[in-house]
Parts: sequence; C-alpha cells; structure tokens
Amino acid sequence: MNIPPPRRVRVILNPQAGFKAGVSTNGCNPDVLNRQLAESGVLAELFCSQSEAHATALTREAVEQGFDLVVAAGGDGTVATIACALLGTRTALGVLPLGSIMNMARMLGIPRELEQAVQVLRTGQVVEIDVGHACGRPFFECGSVGLNAAIFKEGQRFDRGEYWALLTGLWVMVRYRPARMRIHLDDRIVQTRALMVTVANGPYTGLGFTVAPGARLNDGKFDVRFFRGFSRWELVSHLGSIAFGRRRYAPQVITHRSSSVRIESVHPLPARADSHDLGTTPVAFQVRPHALRVLVPTAAS
Repeated sequence: MNIPPPRRVRVILNPQAGFKAGVSTNGCNPDVLNRQLAESGVLAELFCSQSEAHATALTREAVEQGFDLVVAAGGDGTVATIACALLGTRTALGVLPLGSIMNMARMLGIPRELEQAVQVLRTGQVVEIDVGHACGRPFFECGSVGLNAAIFKEGQRFDRGEYWALLTGLWVMVRYRPARMRIHLDDRIVQTRALMVTVANGPYTGLGFTVAPGARLNDGKFDVRFFRGFSRWELVSHLGSIAFGRRRYAPQVITHRSSSVRIESVHPLPARADSHDLGTTPVAFQVRPHALRVLVPTAAS
C-alpha cells in the first residue's frame, strides 16, 4: 500500500557539505536551493545547520511539531546525523545529495542531480529500512573489522585536509597481516583467517566501495563478507576496482547473512561502523528491522 506524499517538509542544509580534502565539490547555497524548491512546487521550511548538534535539534523540533518529512541536504554525514534523530519516529527522512560520495542516496535510488532529487520530495513514497547498531551507535552503511577499518581511519584524516594521512595509510597496508577471527552468526560460528570482514547493511561504504552488492536495506539481515585469500596489494587493488559504485566479482569473498554478528580475535583488531571508530575486537553488530522511514523515488519501491 502506497503512503501519501508528505505535506509538511523541513529541509536542513549543511552549507559545508561537499568538501573533500579541503576542496569543495558542491556549488549549492540557500538561494539556489530555495529557488529549486519553489520551481519544483515543493513547499518547505529551509534551515542552515551550524553544527551536528544544531541539525539534531532542528530535526527533533520538526518531529515534535508533526512534520511529515525532514530532508538532509548535504553529504553522508549530514544524512546520518538527521537519520539518527528520526529513528523510531513517524517522520520520514528525505535526501538531497550535496556531498562528494553519497552512499545513502545511491542505496535509496535518489538521483545526484539536484533538480531530479527535489522532484522526489514531491512525487516519492515512504518506505521503511533497516538500521545497524554497534557499541550503542546506529549505522546505515557498513561495519568493518580489519584492514579496511584501519585504512578508513586514515582516509577520514585525509578528507579533513591532513595530507600526511596518505603516507600513514600506506604504512598501515604494508604492515597489516591476515588475522584469525571467530565470527558468531545467527545459525553458526565461523572461524577464518582474513584481511578484513565487512558487516553490510547496504551495498556501499567509504568511497562508494561496493563491498556487498547483494545487500538489501529492508530484509532484516546483514551481508557478512569475509575477504580472505587476498594478499594486501590484491585486496587494495580489489577495493580500487569496486570504488565509486563499480562492481567486480571476487571468488575469494565469502558471504553469509545474519541479523546479529559478533567478531572475536586472538589479538585486538580495529573496528568501525560507517565513520565511527568502534575501538577493537571483540565487537557486536545487530540489525534493527524497519527502524527508519525514508522517502524514495516511486519507481525504486
């Protein structure tokens, strides 16, 4: 059954969205966005967020006032901040993708072009998607343990303009070794030796890496993928081949599906979920089915 389009809309714009390594990839501003909303016939309140805390407060206020839709106009970080404040509410999340990567927009089928994305606010429909939890934090894309978690930490530093992080990332790759892990799933325990394990809620993470091409946002399961049988440089090459939404088959990747995952290791291994550092193993991941309402293009349902 289709849910009627939202009627009360609040748009929260992150004016700093779209910066990668200190370089802007986004030309949107409040005047441009207001004009696009008006031309598309979308009646909305537009606010510029000054910080994550401000965006969260604006979102919670909209929920309390009975808004149907809160729109994150920014990058994946902005989307995640607003989505966290909407969990478990009847207010839906909309996305205007103004960041440089936009994994969430890609997973929801939302166009990158601003004019087309604004049209979704008028014509789209609301669906419910799953959300992952780890160490008390929600996540929307993917959890990871091992080499990718270590490298992504350095990648975030590079995004912030700390260019030396490129060298430390290379040093991490040179030193890293496959590790023995014990993975508890819903129906089995798997012992493996791997460079990394991903716990994917959706297909994409990081720089648009297609780590789990078969993952679905509404099936109540993670795609748990073991990257084993790679050398370090083969794995880096593989990650490069699946960046920015590309897909490449790799027979060394083993996939299981589970609603809960606990990863243990003899020696502590780095763990992450989306952009959050979770410390080291052991670490547990859990699916919250249908925890977030989102607006998607009608054809994507």
